[in-house]
Amino acid sequence: MYEMFCYRKHINPTICMALFFLGILGGILLVQRQDAAVFAGIFSEYFLNQYASLKIDYEKLLEYIGGYRSGQYALFVCCGALNMAPCLLGILVCLLGISWGTMISISVIRLGIKGVLLCVAGIVPQVLFYFAAFGWIFLWVWKRGSNRKKYLFLAAVGFFFLIFGIASEVYINPLILQQLLRKM
Repeated sequence: MYEMFCYRKHINPTICMALFFLGILGGILLVQRQDAAVFAGIFSEYFLNQYASLKIDYEKLLEYIGGYRSGQYALFVCCGALNMAPCLLGILVCLLGISWGTMISISVIRLGIKGVLLCVAGIVPQVLFYFAAFGWIFLWVWKRGSNRKKYLFLAAVGFFFLIFGIASEVYINPLILQQLLRKM
């Protein structure tokens, strides 16, 4: 177990940023290669109008988002504890870039600049908490941390930020999006 934490390779933030932006480019190219009919329901006027007037079941939304984000965080924490953490985190950063690139491309194709505003409004409140939650682990790997107790402490602190992120994504974000969609 001691070797798992002590013999890790260095992760370079520049490489991670490059992987993130390559992922965004990959997501954009993925959308450009698809048929327009594939994205017919995503960001459609009908869907957006339905969402603007939708009564949200916060209990089910909390159950869904809580499970999804907790699973992501558990995967991230487990990856951070492995010897190959820099490689795994690089892959996860690239996948995050692909998802962002795909979402922004689809929104621009369907709605233009309104789509970009909608994407930004969709992540604004919770991204601050998620950045802090996931950032602890990322910094741990970047600095080649080796103290297990400190790692578990940072993971626990990150979990509290995760809880606040989930709460803001469930209770604040839908209100912001509905207000924005009503004005669009």
